[in-house]
Amino acid sequence: MSGYPAPAPPPPRPPGAPNPLRFVLIGCGAAAFVACLAAGIFFVWLSRTPEAGVKLANELDAYALDYLKAHGMLKEGEEVLAYYDATLSMDGTEAAILTDLRVMYHQDGRTTSMDLSEIEDIGHRKEGLVGDVIEIRSSSGKMMKIEIAPLNQGESFLVALQAAREARAKR
Repeated sequence: MSGYPAPAPPPPRPPGAPNPLRFVLIGCGAAAFVACLAAGIFFVWLSRTPEAGVKLANELDAYALDYLKAHGMLKEGEEVLAYYDATLSMDGTEAAILTDLRVMYHQDGRTTSMDLSEIEDIGHRKEGLVGDVIEIRSSSGKMMKIEIAPLNQGESFLVALQAAREARAKR
């Protein structure tokens, strides 16, 4: 033994006094309830947004076409072949767009585009957390990078881009 006296027992609780552990349990229960409620609200919100991922012409959501028209992003007679909305809210404010004439990337209110006839090289790689990375180089040396998140059908955009480029070259 070390020679120290044993600690004194805690003083008895007065009759009718609340147990301090009770407040801890109530606090933890309230926090768990709020967390479950927030998760439920998030999943309800998520289920009401359009499905994410690359959309080909036959799958395109109306909100995407409306956004493209409202912002004057399409030329007269231009057809959308593939579309990828990079936002969680699916509002079109950041998107990769492939048409029969060009490939575009729209972000922060500005649109970068490259005519399909100018494309010299298309590179593709997969990166773990980023997903599909498509790098496009024009004959003038201009570069464009499109990142499509994992599990969002990035290869569909790549295949559509390659097919559109080949079709444009045949014209």
